[in-house]
Amino acid sequence: MRLKAYGCRGSAAFSRHSHYGGNTSCMTLTDDDGCMIILDAGSGLMKLDATLRENFHDYPHHLPFGFNILISHLHLDHIIGLPGFKPIWTKDTNTRIFTCTRDDRPLKAQIFGVFVPPYWPAPMANFVCAECVEISSAFEVDGFTVTPFPANHPDNTLSFHITDGHKSIVHLLDNELSPYDKHSAISEYCRNADLVIFDAAYLAKDYPAKRGWGHSTVQDGVRLAEETGCKRMVFAHYGQEYSDSDLDALKAIVPDDGRFIFAYEGMEIEV
Repeated sequence: MRLKAYGCRGSAAFSRHSHYGGNTSCMTLTDDDGCMIILDAGSGLMKLDATLRENFHDYPHHLPFGFNILISHLHLDHIIGLPGFKPIWTKDTNTRIFTCTRDDRPLKAQIFGVFVPPYWPAPMANFVCAECVEISSAFEVDGFTVTPFPANHPDNTLSFHITDGHKSIVHLLDNELSPYDKHSAISEYCRNADLVIFDAAYLAKDYPAKRGWGHSTVQDGVRLAEETGCKRMVFAHYGQEYSDSDLDALKAIVPDDGRFIFAYEGMEIEV
């Protein structure tokens, strides 16, 4: 499996120069056959769209693979890239969006509920061609087994354990670790995982004022890695207010043993 980052920030995107990038949450997981899972649909999804447009001359038509988008939750920074992702508008792309239901409306209306007048020119759900799939337990998709489980974050947020039968990753963005101890379900999903994508939204000095908001720190991630024995951990979802120097300084507080990686746009990792 290969992980690639297209957006590593949280809450809001920005355009100022940064080594880590300014787009919000979006990563892809692909296997050797080209099957793709997209992890969240923040503004980084539009960067993925641009990359695909460069690589496939008839994009988004006649692609050799489909798209499976896992949406952890419906906060704007995790769905704002959807309107700019051409496969969701195209019938022949085999695009599916997976998330849990949150109310009695059709799932498509929930996912695209914010994209309506006066906040959007027209009701987006009326025109989207992608299939919206409700999930509540483990399911198979294109050779991957995906197990959703609750995150400690507002508004029915999901985390995901994903395996191809050989390697496993855990998507743990938008999760506040502190209320959990080493015996929690979250720790069990991370135990001996090949890769954990971990929420590092706050610097430790800022966390006390934001306790209960559903985000964590690099120090929380190191503690989880030590408790669970996960092989590698990728930090992401950095607060938009943090500069490169703020994030660079964090590298000095993690063990220098190759386990801990600070995500940046364009980063690729073999899992």
